[in-house]
Amino acid sequence: MIIGFIPARSGSKSIPDKNIKLLGGKPLLAYTIESAFKAGLSRVIVNSDSEEYLKIAREYGAEAMLRPKELAQDNTSMYEVLKNEIPKIELESQLTDPLIIVLLSPTVPFRKSVFIKTATSFFINNLNEYDSLMAVQKVPDEYNPAQVIINTPSGLRMADGRHISNRIARRQEYPGAYVTSQGLYIFKTSNLEKGSFYGDKTMLLECDKSLDLNTLEDWNKAEEYVTNRSNNKNI
Repeated sequence: MIIGFIPARSGSKSIPDKNIKLLGGKPLLAYTIESAFKAGLSRVIVNSDSEEYLKIAREYGAEAMLRPKELAQDNTSMYEVLKNEIPKIELESQLTDPLIIVLLSPTVPFRKSVFIKTATSFFINNLNEYDSLMAVQKVPDEYNPAQVIINTPSGLRMADGRHISNRIARRQEYPGAYVTSQGLYIFKTSNLEKGSFYGDKTMLLECDKSLDLNTLEDWNKAEEYVTNRSNNKNI
């Protein structure tokens, strides 16, 4: 069984009530719920410490799961949330296949449903080899850890720990470097007993960059995008 899980705590500092703030006439949270359903996920659960958030989630067809306030603090890790909340999900029958969670951040409103579907298919087709999947984008060569110099108490070092005298000069020898993108993770719930939701082996799925709304500047970009998209439809 595959379940979409959207963590949406209240209490955002940079953008108050960010997850339910209206973007293009609908709550930010709604974009991810709709994309999850369009991707073919039959069950989509919103987990929040706010009844107001959960009411909105229900309006868009998602299941609602109330999170304890103590698991909605600024310093609460996502692993803590998942370890506590995933076991509460009611299942209709005993599973013979592993329970799989598609974890979707609600702060990535323009994530395409086809990408969610593609990522899920990739993971399902490689279940025997991988415990989790993470959406990533490749770090440009000029920012590769083999090129980045950091100042440490013991002197200048490369970001990968090498002394600067051992800097890798040839681009062809740079190690692969990635950052998370699209706010999408897929994992077997059995991983949670091992101390993380990643498990022993993670698949990296490269993708395009997608706007993640963390600051007011990000929000303004999103509003501009929605306006432009709406105007183009009317041309």
